[in-house]
Amino acid sequence: MKGRSVFLPEEALRFLAEDEYFVYQLVGCLVITQQGQTVGQVKDIWFIPGNELLIVASGKPGKEILIPFHQNICRKVDLKAKEIIIDPPEGLLEIDEI
Repeated sequence: MKGRSVFLPEEALRFLAEDEYFVYQLVGCLVITQQGQTVGQVKDIWFIPGNELLIVASGKPGKEILIPFHQNICRKVDLKAKEIIIDPPEGLLEIDEI
């Protein structure tokens, strides 16, 4: 089955802890700072050793921002509103733009 997609009904997926999410739940979420500034929309997630990075389309043509998906930065995930509220350290949104 290598290279093929597997589809399951949502109710057949395993139970997740309160602070765990499936990738499909986060993709499409709007990322907003605690001050109300819109950062962009989650396009994808990269899984790297010891961390996950949200790939956020910044609204600038061809530009993306990498945001660590860590509770110190991603303060609130509201799946119903499709929003992730972040509190980025100073400079994160500028230095992690690719």
